[in-house]
Amino acid sequence: MQLFGISPRKGVVGAGAIMKLLCPTSLPSPGLILRTKLACVLRCALIFSVATSTALAASASNNGVLLLGQQMSSNRNYRFFFEANAGQTYPIEVSLDLVRWTPLTNVVGGGGPLWVQDDDASNSQQRFYHLGIHPTPGTNMVFIGPGTFTMGSPSSEVGHGSNEGPETVVTLSQGFWIGKYEVTQEEYVAVIGPSLFQFHFPTLPVDFESWSTATNYCQKLTERETAAGRIPAGYVYRLPTEAEWEYACRAGTTTPFGVGDRTGLSSTQANFDGGFPSGAAAKGPFLNRTTIGGAYAANAWGLYDMHGNVWEWCQDLYGPYPGGNVTDPKGSATGSTRVLRGGGYTSVGNGCRSAKRDNRAPTYKNVGQGFRVVLARDP
Repeated sequence: MQLFGISPRKGVVGAGAIMKLLCPTSLPSPGLILRTKLACVLRCALIFSVATSTALAASASNNGVLLLGQQMSSNRNYRFFFEANAGQTYPIEVSLDLVRWTPLTNVVGGGGPLWVQDDDASNSQQRFYHLGIHPTPGTNMVFIGPGTFTMGSPSSEVGHGSNEGPETVVTLSQGFWIGKYEVTQEEYVAVIGPSLFQFHFPTLPVDFESWSTATNYCQKLTERETAAGRIPAGYVYRLPTEAEWEYACRAGTTTPFGVGDRTGLSSTQANFDGGFPSGAAAKGPFLNRTTIGGAYAANAWGLYDMHGNVWEWCQDLYGPYPGGNVTDPKGSATGSTRVLRGGGYTSVGNGCRSAKRDNRAPTYKNVGQGFRVVLARDP
């Protein structure tokens, strides 16, 4: 199975992207999820994920579904239609947040255009639609759409380190799924087998991991989920790149933190040494241990413990930022250490900032080191 988007020239759902469709018929350039207004209130998007097969081919050269158009009816019901193959069943799902998906209908093509209508569209301000079998791997992954952000921190930020600059404008051209929580001991054992975590606390994050063991987990998880048919063909689990990690941590913010008032941090908002809060935040408890995912509030994109709890490994080799504008950076081309982000339960408040960076040898293990996974197309 592959992810598909809309070709801006031919209107054909083609491999490799999640695209936007503007109301009513304009087909713009690829790379973004639609959040356009319909009837000044409702915003809708189409996300296509269809099985790769000749039965779904819109043309001999392009596997996909031919999207023909969309419209808002006079009673504010949203409709779209596409070229459907006779006898082919098309499951349609709907979501309000790109996280939780529910079935809308199953439609069967008769050959020619096929309309899909959502009678409940007017009851919400935004809705997303999905055609095919949704590829999200369970409920503990969150989809992060493509976008642009500034990576690093200004020298004026309290706690700023010299390795957090120069600030670099980063464009991520492809969306990705990322773990809502850090990988738990239970999840780790289920993939790798018996380990030192087997008889400890299964719902707590793994916290004595090297980059090497974290990437081994990703490889084994990919093999298991591919064999079970639970992820699209050509997709892999891996560690986030450093840019993906910071983009997800910031969740649209430009401030030191992505939770609370975003300018400071208390240990009532994240798991760190509360005797050393950040900004104007009050002192709080110091647990000196990890906590289960969800013990603190999520950031605006639904991700937990991006600040504190355990340091999280990233895919990249550690090195200086390039500055300027870059697209889809993969870290330094040279170096011997790997990136860690987010701070841990023994860190001080400023050490949990969105821009904070650290690095260790890939085989280095220590308490307070864990990771979360990304699911994305294998480059």
